[in-house]
Amino acid sequence: MAKLQVSGHHYHIQGILFDKDGTLLDLHSLWNSWFDQFYETISNQQVVSKSELAEFIGLDIENKIVSPRGPLAIGTVEDIAIIAALYLYRQKLPWNEAVQTSRNSIQEVNATIDWDRYLQPLQGLSAFLEKARQSGVKMGVVTSDDTDIAEQHLHLLNIHDYFQSIIGSDQIVNPKPFPDIGDKACQEMMIDPESVVVIGDTNGDMKLGKNLKAKANIGIVSSADEDESHLTEANYIINHYEMLDIT
Repeated sequence: MAKLQVSGHHYHIQGILFDKDGTLLDLHSLWNSWFDQFYETISNQQVVSKSELAEFIGLDIENKIVSPRGPLAIGTVEDIAIIAALYLYRQKLPWNEAVQTSRNSIQEVNATIDWDRYLQPLQGLSAFLEKARQSGVKMGVVTSDDTDIAEQHLHLLNIHDYFQSIIGSDQIVNPKPFPDIGDKACQEMMIDPESVVVIGDTNGDMKLGKNLKAKANIGIVSSADEDESHLTEANYIINHYEMLDIT
């Protein structure tokens, strides 16, 4: 087994399960840009308040920060669609039209946005993934995003081939923190969930690891100045991948 070292402790592991947004790639730059296009698409069809819609889905557009406790950071694509539809419904749009407008807008943005322009890997990620692969660690991505979008992002970051399993919320019934997504990834990688560590930026990721009985749950916040109080179930908190070592 490989040995993962974090904060002076070490764990013998077979695998690592990563969240995607905020864990492999910078959360704030990506989803602020995505929301700008989402708002423009909806506002072409319905008069809406940009700040109110942003607040509904958990985005502070003034400071360009995604709330780690909000739907945009934690929820599935369908969650965001329904929450945006609820906002449109409150603006007096009939419910069926609100749902259709929201879903169609998300599909349009996802199909047309220049993902490559906004995707940025977290500090030290590529070197850590390479070292983990050389150490024989199997790696999987377990994300609330849809699988096809996750695959696209990983290809654009040139890290897709590091992962033996990539599971989006569209492949499972019960989302995080239920263990389903982690169990499925471990089955694909043919390893025991209790032999992995989980790395993520939300407490849902940490609870996922807890429900899997993972060896350790590592929370990640991309800046030392960033609030980390939401990571109540994390065993350790890091700011970048240079704070981990694997042999």
